[in-house]
Amino acid sequence: MRIAIFGKTPESKVQLKKEIERSGFEYDEKKPEVVISYGGDGTFLWAEREYPGIPKTLFRYSKICKKCHNLPIDHALELLRKKKYKITTMPKLEANINGKKLLATNDITIRNKEPTHALRWTLALNGKRQEYIGDGIVVATPFGSTGYYQSITRETINKGIGIAFNNTTEQHKPLQIPSNKTLTLTITRREAHLVADNNPKMIILKEGDKVKIKQSKEKARIVKF
Repeated sequence: MRIAIFGKTPESKVQLKKEIERSGFEYDEKKPEVVISYGGDGTFLWAEREYPGIPKTLFRYSKICKKCHNLPIDHALELLRKKKYKITTMPKLEANINGKKLLATNDITIRNKEPTHALRWTLALNGKRQEYIGDGIVVATPFGSTGYYQSITRETINKGIGIAFNNTTEQHKPLQIPSNKTLTLTITRREAHLVADNNPKMIILKEGDKVKIKQSKEKARIVKF
């Protein structure tokens, strides 16, 4: 099996590489069959952008890693070698605007560009349109609903797509829509940032811009022991 490492620090990468080669695996950063994400939840999201769709096993380097397993590295590598694992497939989200696309494993966030001014936007869903005023929204996958979505709603989802309203002037309960639905958001006043997961590349949204958010055909995959 060919394995690559996406590590939080260069030192951790060197250490893991020795463990991998000692266990009889081939280290390959170009065409890996499995990627080891060594860090926290954010490291996994970075690794997914670097190696989209390739199965990943999450090792904890950070204290904050809800999705990491607690197995010793040598034990996990032994299970990999013996093929005693399963691969869980998870949906991703995509946001499309003006020919540009952002992919997210956790969530798509639209937030007011200027914190001193509220954002106004409409949501079109199932033939209905409603306007909101506030800081923005968070659209999450079930996998990502344990993050920013949960911090707003104090709940998670196990299927479909979750929509959380961030600091709106009127209280709105979160929405949960089927995975085959498309959400259209239109900016009606002010500007906003459109971001996906912890990707530093963001898109500036202006008045009149329309963003379509839906489940992507692309998937993320995690190795479970």
